[in-house]
Amino acid sequence: FPNLSLTMENLTVIGTDTFKNDTLANIKELYVKLDIMTVIKGEPIKVLSFRLFEPNIHAVVLQNGKANWDIAKPDTAPVANADTAATTFTVGLQSYEISNAQIVYDDASLGFYTKLVGLNHTGTGDFTQDLFTLVTKSAAKEVTMKYGGMTYLNKVAATIDMPLEIDLKNSKYTFKETQGVINALNLGFEGVIEMPTDDIKMDIKFSADKSDFKNFLSLIPAIYASSFSDLTASGKFSMSGYAKGIYNDKSMPGFGLKMKVENGMFKYPSLPTVVNHVNVDASISNPDGVLDKTVVNVPLFHLELGAEPFDAHMTLKT
Repeated sequence: FPNLSLTMENLTVIGTDTFKNDTLANIKELYVKLDIMTVIKGEPIKVLSFRLFEPNIHAVVLQNGKANWDIAKPDTAPVANADTAATTFTVGLQSYEISNAQIVYDDASLGFYTKLVGLNHTGTGDFTQDLFTLVTKSAAKEVTMKYGGMTYLNKVAATIDMPLEIDLKNSKYTFKETQGVINALNLGFEGVIEMPTDDIKMDIKFSADKSDFKNFLSLIPAIYASSFSDLTASGKFSMSGYAKGIYNDKSMPGFGLKMKVENGMFKYPSLPTVVNHVNVDASISNPDGVLDKTVVNVPLFHLELGAEPFDAHMTLKT
């Protein structure tokens, strides 16, 4: 009060055609807060906030590009006067919340897969404005990300606080002073995403400047899950990367990643000796998103297991 709330429980969305036996979404509770005066006056209903409680969402794109969320039926009814046709809902959104979600995006056309488990997300902002800042907070118990047959993140914990400047007229989204944590590794993000058409234009940068080597080791699932608290480690780690270009059904943006480990050391109580003098210099670069142009370069990889040194280097092209 004084607003009106609407709740739906055990909401299920089933696919059609190819996906007729698949569940796109299963939501334990959907809560919507409405502007009561728009309801009383019979005006287009204004949605002020919503909450999804324990949503389980499984989005799939097949090799041929067909998506399981393309389920809307075409409107075949004639419209007498399209200019005066009224909409049923308007958005006056002030806040939203997603609690304990599991979200899977599986795109076979791009070889990309990501899964979020235990996701909690909140957002506040004035969606009635053409230009405003959306302040979001997110945390997930497990994040898994795979691309091109490689697993880049495997069940890592993650949090992110992101103020996002939204330009609705130009479909432009600007990240400012965004901070995130993956397991124990702190990351900073900045950049712009534009979606005026079906193409997604992006220019995103991220970095972890002079972090501890132990924080980098937290990204290794076996270490973090079983005995990270027992690990003794020292040394410095830094990482930076970017994605820049056009993303659509036929192209990927260019990307790059640089990583350095300086004078790292780690030891477990169960290990017979210390791993010392870990020094790594590695980079991945791709100028335009064509995977065949990707270059992996590791000019330096050195560590010492007790008194035994180990050195390697690698270059991978084409």
